[in-house]
Amino acid sequence: MRLFKLGIVLSLLVFATCAFASTVTFSYTGVGLDVTGSLNGTFNAGVFTATSGSGLYNLTPMTLTPTSVGGATGFNFDNVVFFPPVGGYHVDYLGLVFDVTGLGYVNLCATIGCIGSNEGYTNLTSFAGNTSVEATFSSPTPEPSTLLMMGSGLVGLAGWARKRLFS
Repeated sequence: MRLFKLGIVLSLLVFATCAFASTVTFSYTGVGLDVTGSLNGTFNAGVFTATSGSGLYNLTPMTLTPTSVGGATGFNFDNVVFFPPVGGYHVDYLGLVFDVTGLGYVNLCATIGCIGSNEGYTNLTSFAGNTSVEATFSSPTPEPSTLLMMGSGLVGLAGWARKRLFS
């Protein structure tokens, strides 16, 4: 009975980890803007919360700024990506904040409201004089280690079930 309970607990942990640990690739392109990279984070109920990430901003290295840094960047941001898009946008007006080498903090956000008086914000709807910017995000995919953990958990459960049912 104790082994049964342990199996249930382990399977719950495996499935919980699999459901949340993910990677998303992204790109923004438009006049004067070429941004590509990947985000790591958690995915739950159509909302991907980025916890780390890196990429290139016009060929310059950049890293995702954690939300714990907050106001020190001069921006309000939540590092959230929506799947499917909400209101036609993958990111909200708070957007994603990156630390670009030699340039400082840059916010990649989705709506006109994010430009305003916030210098340094990059607006996905109008960049470089109302020129459209294409933003693409891949669907969240589980990390390889998560898949390995889930697979080993399923093999363990299958072995346990075989032993339990055929003994």
